[in-house]
Amino acid sequence: MIRPDGLRAGFHAHLAGAGVPGLVHAGDQRAPSSWLITEHSHEVWELYLQTDGPATRWRIGDAEYEVPPNGLLMVSPHVAHRMARPAETVWQFMFAALDAPLLVPDVPWHRLPVFVADAAPAVAPFETFLREVTTTRALRVPGLRAGAQHLLVEVARLLMPGVATGRRALHPAVAHVLGVLETRYTERLTLSALARRAGLSPSYLAELFTAQLGVSPARHQARLRIRRGRTLLAETDQSITWIAAELGFSSPQHFATAFRSHTGTTPREFRRRSQGA
Repeated sequence: MIRPDGLRAGFHAHLAGAGVPGLVHAGDQRAPSSWLITEHSHEVWELYLQTDGPATRWRIGDAEYEVPPNGLLMVSPHVAHRMARPAETVWQFMFAALDAPLLVPDVPWHRLPVFVADAAPAVAPFETFLREVTTTRALRVPGLRAGAQHLLVEVARLLMPGVATGRRALHPAVAHVLGVLETRYTERLTLSALARRAGLSPSYLAELFTAQLGVSPARHQARLRIRRGRTLLAETDQSITWIAAELGFSSPQHFATAFRSHTGTTPREFRRRSQGA
């Protein structure tokens, strides 16, 4: 496991010797605007899921794609791909090179599209897989295998045409606010500001959002922050102060209080357990 020179944070893990056939590499990286991924290809499928920052532009073969936060690319073996131009500012992405047909043989991988603009349902499985990559807990080999297979199943569900994602129909205003929260959860988004975006009163938006999702907008945003915090604590060596600021908390103490409320433990203790320290 290495951190390539020039990254803001993150890692690149080589998995060919991890004990699971079909795993090649994976990682989670936060890159500056100067970080330009040049043309390359792989012998297996590569997943790219952008989680933060401005939309990035990619060239795959003869086609170009603009990938927003939560956008997903799945590049076939031996197909050349690269960034078409540098990002405008700092950006974050997860990636994995996997032999998809070997790990999940019941999917027509070569017939699936390359790109989906909203791959939010794949974020949590991707983070779970990367937690298995970065820890050395018991049952690591079956954990890696199960994590990779779960990720690929969710990706296939998103890419297969005409197959529903399983998310129930949402009120358009709730769906809009949910999209804002899932892509901008580190920002200070008040209920009033969200309501203006949705064209509803704050009280009606809160009632509608809670009725459909079982949680308030503020609570959902907090969950998204803590979910990302768990990943950063487990996968990086960034300080808790840095992570708190990165997630939009006013202080490390505020982050620790929220983290304990959601997980029942402190950030420091969670990191110690997840990294086997």
